[in-house]
Parts: sequence; C-alpha cells; structure tokens
Amino acid sequence: MTDGLDGLPQPEFEGTIDSDDLHTDGDNPNEMSDEQFGLLQDRMRQNGWLGGPIITDTDGLIADGEHRWRAAQEIGLDEVPVRQYDIDDAERRLWRQELNKIHGEHDSKRDALEYDYLLDAGKADEVHELTQAADEDLDELLAEIKMETSASPAYEYDPEHNVYFEDCVEGMRERLNDDSVDCVITDPPYGVDWNTSSHRGESLDKIESDTSVDDAIELFDATAAELARVLTDTGHTYVFTRWDVAGEFRDSLERHGFDVPNCLTWVKNNIGLNSQPYQYRPKYELILYATRKNPRPLDNREGDVLEFDRPNGGETEHPTVKPVPLISQLLKNSTKAGDVVCDPFMGSGTTAVAAIQNDREYVGFEVDADNYRDVIERRIGEAKRQRDAGVNEAEADD
Repeated sequence: MTDGLDGLPQPEFEGTIDSDDLHTDGDNPNEMSDEQFGLLQDRMRQNGWLGGPIITDTDGLIADGEHRWRAAQEIGLDEVPVRQYDIDDAERRLWRQELNKIHGEHDSKRDALEYDYLLDAGKADEVHELTQAADEDLDELLAEIKMETSASPAYEYDPEHNVYFEDCVEGMRERLNDDSVDCVITDPPYGVDWNTSSHRGESLDKIESDTSVDDAIELFDATAAELARVLTDTGHTYVFTRWDVAGEFRDSLERHGFDVPNCLTWVKNNIGLNSQPYQYRPKYELILYATRKNPRPLDNREGDVLEFDRPNGGETEHPTVKPVPLISQLLKNSTKAGDVVCDPFMGSGTTAVAAIQNDREYVGFEVDADNYRDVIERRIGEAKRQRDAGVNEAEADD
C-alpha cells in the first residue's frame, strides 16, 4: 500500500495546454443535454474550472473531460488543465468507459458500440468486470446496436468528412471536377422565410438565403449551372421544392441542360401551419426529378407519390429536415454502392447519413456553419459508428 500519490503511476505530462491541441474521437457514450451543457458553461464562468484535469493520451486525444473541454472552448478559455498518459487507443477507451460510469447519463446504444470496440480490441475481461460492476447486461447492451432507438445524444463529432462549410456555388466550382458526381439530392432555400420549432419546442434558427423568393431563385439558378457541370451524363437529380417556386426551379434546371421527366410528391404524416385562416394546411412537398443526356435506368420504377413520416426526436434540428428513409429510397433508386451523391444544401446532414448507411460516397456544402456544423459532424459520426458496428441499412432506417 502506498503512503502518497508519488507511489502511484504518474502521467507523462501534467499541467496546462492550449485547448486547440486537444481533440476527440466522436464516440463518447456519456450524454449531456443542451440544458446541462449550458449550465456547465454558466458555472464555469461564475466559479472557474470545475472538476479535475482533462485526461488524454500523449497525442491529446481525450479519455475523460470532453464536456469540460468543450465548455472551456465555448467560453473562450485558451488553456485547460490536463493529465496525459502513455496509453494506446483501447486503453484510452476503457478508461473513458470506467470514468464515465462515475457521472453523467448514458446513451445505451453508444455504450454498446464502445463495448463492441473494446471486445474486438482484446479487452473482454475488463469489459465483463466493468459491466458487472455497473450492473449491466452485456448481451442486452450489444443487442442495442442492432436497432435505432433513442434520439442522438447532444455531442458526437466526426471531423473527417466531405462536407464543406461554405457557399455551395463557389465550393463546387473550386472543389468538384467535371462529371464527378453520380447523383444530386438537395433541399435548397425556397425564399419563404420559414421558422419552426424543434422537438423540444425550441425555436429553430431560420435558413440562410431563405428570406426572399427572388434571392432563392437566383441562388438555385447559379447552383443548377454548377450541378450541370459536375453531374455525370447518366446521373439523376432530386430537388425538393414548393408549389410556388417549383416552376422557376424547373426553368433553371432546363436552362442548364437538364430534362425534368417527373415531379414526385412526398406525403408527410404531419400537417403544416399557415398564418391565414382561409388557407389549406400543407401535407406534402414536391421533388423535381431531373436527368442529363443519357440517364441510367431507375432501380425501382415505383409510383411518383412517396409516403414517409416526417422525422421527430433528435433529427429535428433543422426547420425543413427530411427523413433518412426517404433519402435512402431515392439513393437506392438512382445509384449503386460506391457512387457519389452531392448535396449543395446539406442542412443537418441527412443526405450524408443516408449515403453512409447505403455504402455511397458523399460530398456536400452548408453555408450556416454556426447552426449546423456540430449537428452534421455528430450525425455523420453516429452513422459511421453504426456502419462499422455492422448495423445494416434496413435496420438503421427503422
């Protein structure tokens, strides 16, 4: 038995470090709600640093203290206290699981994904000891990765992706080669200045470039010109729109060399709201289906009316969010595994999620980084974890 701390294993480094030198893997199962995270920031401003040092490996990859690190960044701290240990990735993940059990709520699906990783990394004995100590049923937890259950936790990030937070017209012009995209699925601004609430009743920020119909049409026309360049001659394009701008969007597509053989109708399970009592309430959205010179055959020539429930829960973090199963169906009809899908108006990242679930590549753009960067990176990280854990696409769509 030791008489003091000096007799215990010591970190390779202990002190303060630039907060930008730390990073995460995006797989932390410890959940913190937006309200809890806001409270953590407030308390840190009022009382200073809370809790112990952030625990990392020698490369700055966090094992414990991710929320404290993110809160420090949010309130503008340049330095944070750390202890860095010479540990491999499996050991770091195991420490995270052990330390996370001390505090915080947990998302059981992400717990299961972590345990699955640790089992593959040769940590079976440690995992069984940990789950027994926490009174958890390991078999039941692992079964969680075979289904889509609760809403995504508030913080999970994946910095490795092909979404660029910039103007889509300039971005496509600079980043995408001619004939480099096999399919386009996108939901551009309609110019309706729309604002709605999230599943928690909170007001969502309005969509960038959506305040004027004329501006929206001008933006889409410039976008269509770039899409005509980057889409292959066999590719398909799907553009969500409204009845009152569908004609202008179709004109733009045809002006830039597209044919528009169909207009699909997405029937939703909810009814929208109108401000005027004499207006009918909308229950559908239109999808312009456009092709190029030599379009590939559709995989499924289903009817032009598509019925999919509007998303709820954790996915409703964008005022005009689209359901992943609907986007997946369009992808499966128009592409094959390994094809590239482009979304110039990525929003909350639904097109990227559907692409990952269906073994397609993706590239996208979103100009509103302040509101949607964290959402996109979190959802992409979760989709990749599900894919890597062997969750098949049909299960992920449930």
